[in-house]
Amino acid sequence: MERRDVQKINRQFLLLTRQLAQEGRAAEVLTGLPRAVIDKIGPLDLDEIDELAETVPVSLYTFRLTDAALNRLLQMPREVKGTYAEATLV
Repeated sequence: MERRDVQKINRQFLLLTRQLAQEGRAAEVLTGLPRAVIDKIGPLDLDEIDELAETVPVSLYTFRLTDAALNRLLQMPREVKGTYAEATLV
């Protein structure tokens, strides 16, 4: 993965987190971030988000399923995957 790809992922993740924080939706569940971090990202403007995304050389997004949970998820029928993943992470 190239640095530019990581920057794009970080930017999208930060924008999603900011939007969820501003809408008061379940940002902790949807992003996996602690409320204190969400509260700091919520008021950032676009320039601040772009700067953060461009200067952090690693992905800010972390995959949250364990190996076992991912293996189970991959074996499930499509219609129950969302419910299972949500239950696993909550």
